[in-house]
Amino acid sequence: MSDQLIIRETVPSDAKLLLEFLKRAGKQSDFIEYEDIENVSVSDEADSLSVISESDFDEIFVAVFDGSIVGFCRLEKVSEVESEYGVVVEKDFWNNNIASYLTEEAIDWARHSPIEKISLEVYKNNPVAIHLYEKFGFTTELEKDKTLIMKRMA
Repeated sequence: MSDQLIIRETVPSDAKLLLEFLKRAGKQSDFIEYEDIENVSVSDEADSLSVISESDFDEIFVAVFDGSIVGFCRLEKVSEVESEYGVVVEKDFWNNNIASYLTEEAIDWARHSPIEKISLEVYKNNPVAIHLYEKFGFTTELEKDKTLIMKRMA
């Protein structure tokens, strides 16, 4: 068994593994919502990954361990200057800094893109995630009933 974690950009051939990961991770946490993931085909996901790889504002990174995706993060364009961020790590791999590695990679990528601001929404009752985001310079810009809107400059 390998003991090396690899953080890399996704490629269209990751579609099947990424969908499998998202389905697993979606069942492991109350903080993840992927209602429509069951209806996404591998072909559609591969097409989506291909489009994302060509974008200046959208990007997906994966954490791969022993041939399986165990974490992912995504930057998704919300305006001409802003992308929204999200990160998910499989429960068996929590507390191994994988979310930090992915976040660091995404922020570095954003610095070399036209993105000026990165935003995210996080549940208030998720202190681990809030701590992670604050560690990387995100600050709360808006407080909602159950969530915080946090932002940082790219």
